[in-house]
Amino acid sequence: MNGERRTRSKSYLIYLIIVLMFCEILDTYTTNYPNVIPSKVIAEFLSGFPQNVAESIFAISVAFASFGMYFVFFNQLLADRFGRKILLSTTMLGMGLCSLLLIFSTGIIQYTIYLFLLYLFFSSDIWVIYINEESPPDKRGRLTNLVLIGGVTGSILLPIFRSIFITETSPVGAWRAMPIFSVILGIPLSIIIFFTLKETSKYEEYKIEEITIETNILKNNLKTIFSSERRKEFVALMLITFLVGFNYIFVSIGEQYINSSPNLTEGDINIIVLVMSLAVILGYLFTGIFADKVGRKPLFYIYSILFIISILTVILGSRLENLAIIPVAIGAALANVSYWGIGVAIRLVVVEVIPTDVRGTGSGLKSLVSAFGITFGLVLSSVITYFFSLEISFIVLSLLLVLNLPLIYKFLRETKGVELSEIK
Repeated sequence: MNGERRTRSKSYLIYLIIVLMFCEILDTYTTNYPNVIPSKVIAEFLSGFPQNVAESIFAISVAFASFGMYFVFFNQLLADRFGRKILLSTTMLGMGLCSLLLIFSTGIIQYTIYLFLLYLFFSSDIWVIYINEESPPDKRGRLTNLVLIGGVTGSILLPIFRSIFITETSPVGAWRAMPIFSVILGIPLSIIIFFTLKETSKYEEYKIEEITIETNILKNNLKTIFSSERRKEFVALMLITFLVGFNYIFVSIGEQYINSSPNLTEGDINIIVLVMSLAVILGYLFTGIFADKVGRKPLFYIYSILFIISILTVILGSRLENLAIIPVAIGAALANVSYWGIGVAIRLVVVEVIPTDVRGTGSGLKSLVSAFGITFGLVLSSVITYFFSLEISFIVLSLLLVLNLPLIYKFLRETKGVELSEIK
């Protein structure tokens, strides 16, 4: 019956958390392995161009590929229509199959096309909706970040596999070994989800008992979102998301910048990637504890400011002739923590300000706005890089996060401990 209260057993919740951890392992690894191989892709496919031109072309390629992120919105719209389980299973399968395609790319155009297909599925927030709709109100932040911490294994595997497959003497195409893990995990995980997980209890409470096809479902869902009590807060969150998306350029091409420094070796790069991965664990721990004990809002301030400081640390540190690895590792790690940390905070708060029956649509809209920011940021960075340099584009785009501060102060309210069923 619609509105009937459903609960899950403790053992099922534990099992759900374990499965979602594997989803996050796959999501984290698949989202990030393209970001630790740009220098090798450029070396194979764009070696005939000057460095700034090659970096500019690669930024445009990633910008085109980022259009795939726009479809994440429709994935999550479908999650409101057909349920969380089927979409979670589909996204895991998509990451596995598209990674397989990426292995067989033979030029920058094919690479861009397959990366576009991969972007259709990763960075989906379906698992976030899953855990939030099954968690007690006072434990949402902790359980969300418990999944993130367990899933950070994906981040740890990145430097391990990179150090094995990419060395000073490895062949130029060795980067193709990096997607194999996503293929091995993604396909069986999608089957496990489809046959063993239950639909979320919150979705079952609100689902329509007799499903009919509505051509205006998107219009109705958006109308619900923008007529809710928290619409101004949601709009502010979308603006913050857009500005954060601009800085995906450092996440996606930062490895190329670090690799181009004459003061760092390939071994240093692998160490830096490892430090970044370990720092993400600390960042997730901090986010989980801080979000539930102190609140979500302070995190937005901290991460917005810290990211700018981190970028400057990387740029200045890479110029040191001796011990450049230390400031670059610290700066890159903090930048990684800041970028993904504020992303987690945004995900968490979006879920907490959107009514249940349109929560997937609202979360998908957040992903769509993020994709717009990523695309515009990459295109703008490509132009800046072509005429100036990659590091200038990093600085310019990071400084835009200063605009977050008045948005946070004026529009965001604390959502710690809010009961999801009370959101109207």
